[in-house]
Amino acid sequence: MTPIPVPHRWLAALLGAALLLDLTLAGTNGLRAGLPPLPGAFVLCLCAYLALSRPVTGALSGAAVLIGSTAIIHVTEAVPVSLGIHGIVVSELLAGAALVVLVVWRCSPLVATACVTLLVFACLAAMALRGNPCDGTFCTASYELVSGRDLYSSLVFGFCVLLLSVGIGAYLRRISHTRVVTETDALISKQWPLAAALAVLLLLEAGQSGFMGIGSLIGAILAGVCAFFAPRAPLRYAMLGAAALAVLPLTLGGIAGASLPMSFTGLAASMAMIAYAVRYLELRPAAGATAALVAADLVSLVLRGRLAADILLFLGLLFVVSAATGWYFRSRDRERTQTVRAAVTSAQQGERMALARELHDVVAHHVTGIVVQAQAALLVAEKNPDVAMPALEKIERSGTEALTAMRTLVGSLRDGTAAWTAGDSGATGQATTDLAADIRALVENFIGPPVALELELPAQLPHEVGRSVLRLVQESLTNVGKHAPAAGDVRVRVASTEDELHIRVTDDGAQRPVNPAGGSGGYGLIGMRERVELLGGRFEAGPSGYVGWSVEAWLPLRKEGA
Repeated sequence: MTPIPVPHRWLAALLGAALLLDLTLAGTNGLRAGLPPLPGAFVLCLCAYLALSRPVTGALSGAAVLIGSTAIIHVTEAVPVSLGIHGIVVSELLAGAALVVLVVWRCSPLVATACVTLLVFACLAAMALRGNPCDGTFCTASYELVSGRDLYSSLVFGFCVLLLSVGIGAYLRRISHTRVVTETDALISKQWPLAAALAVLLLLEAGQSGFMGIGSLIGAILAGVCAFFAPRAPLRYAMLGAAALAVLPLTLGGIAGASLPMSFTGLAASMAMIAYAVRYLELRPAAGATAALVAADLVSLVLRGRLAADILLFLGLLFVVSAATGWYFRSRDRERTQTVRAAVTSAQQGERMALARELHDVVAHHVTGIVVQAQAALLVAEKNPDVAMPALEKIERSGTEALTAMRTLVGSLRDGTAAWTAGDSGATGQATTDLAADIRALVENFIGPPVALELELPAQLPHEVGRSVLRLVQESLTNVGKHAPAAGDVRVRVASTEDELHIRVTDDGAQRPVNPAGGSGGYGLIGMRERVELLGGRFEAGPSGYVGWSVEAWLPLRKEGA
């Protein structure tokens, strides 16, 4: 089953909520008069949903549906219950705004201009044909939630919605054509649900008679803007929001006698800013920001003459919920930070262990060969200088290979690139696509007792398994050179069965290991065991009878459940 894309789900949810609101308003104001506009509103919402994939078709269909619905309403003398724009129900307003956003976002400027113009004319025709807002037909308390609204206020509100829709569409168009995400883009992507909720509250409050004066209106809008940007600087925007809620109503006009007990838009913005302050600030500045916002809302209540005990109790409960929400997200942020820090520490430890294994397996291998050959050269140099020359040549070659390996490791630390790449010579200790050739080259260049090699490799071998096989053989031979230089029989066997690969390296050196020059780091066997266990295999190492030492590993060739 193909999942529904996220934009489709969000738009469907918003349009469905708007239709439910229109149905509720129609029921409270008389279904006989309020129900006829709803079928056209439903079809217009379908056009907006269609515009997600076909914006031009959706816009043209939406304009036609709006005109047809207007004709039906005009004939039936229905009464649309509108909020904000006279004669336009909430779902029609939201669907029209979505159509404008989508055509501006998805279409060329010329096509978008034509579609938006057509939608605007359809809306103006609907406002004109659905009745005169001042003739008493629509301005009755029975059918109109907004009494005293005139055509001018509807035009101003509609123009603001149009500008907002065009701005959102232009913003989406810009970010869809750029790969660079700015800090503002990231903030908008996180804060748009809050902005949408505050806009809906403002729209609903604007439909109430005597909702607020100009000062309270501007204060609520500015408080919403401060709440939107509060995550950037919670204390600063909380103080600005508190000033907007408390000072502007005093300076730009009183709001005593307003129908609503408080500005719910301003209250919601205050709750959001309190939550952000508690989430991001220390205790003292968070308490100061909370106190300022609470005081601003109390001033608003005093100006409205609604300072009652039940309202104060309701406000106190909301502010406690806001602070608790902020504290909850603060705890989540702390847990997330600790989880990320632990994951980073674990990843760094894993990288250090991997580099330590590579350093030990490759560089130590070459350095061990240098030390062994230097010791041999010192023993024979005085009596037979000619015999020492081959040893010096091997020392030079091993030193060059060790230097190359060190440079590769340093490059991996500086650039973050892989420490070992395919295609290099097996003599350098690096894994290639030909594991058999790598192992043979390793045995041929081994500085120590002669080695008997037996190879039975499968046709297909995972790269990580082949790499580990090469390292296991290399480290085992390095240990032979360190601890059993007098061994006369060294055997390496790599053979596969149906489900696993068996590696065995044995020698007949003295049972009591020789203490190597320079000491032993003691990490060789540990590193080999770690490599095998990471692949889900088994590892054994220890004396093999009366004399000698053996290293064995079994690596699975099939994953579990395969």
